[in-house]
Amino acid sequence: MADDDIERLLREVNTVNSGDTSRGSSDVKPAQSGAVDSSGRSSTGGRVAFAIGASLVFGAAGWFFGLLMPFVGSFSCGVGAALGSLVTGLVAGPPRWFSS
Repeated sequence: MADDDIERLLREVNTVNSGDTSRGSSDVKPAQSGAVDSSGRSSTGGRVAFAIGASLVFGAAGWFFGLLMPFVGSFSCGVGAALGSLVTGLVAGPPRWFSS
């Protein structure tokens, strides 16, 4: 890299760090919070529905695989899979294909 490229990069970094809003590119929109979409509705309904659906599906799958495994109870496998997928679904939220 040439010295003038390094100086240009340092100026851009200083501009970004100083909070100066007079940057050259004005076509970039500011990021919005993921909790509220563009229509003003909260996305928690989709998150809860996805988490409950995932916990039912994975709970049933865990119960079935618990039937096949020796020395492991099917009930405990089902409950563990259901709780794990419920927490994961609540934390991670639904994937993009689920909400569109």
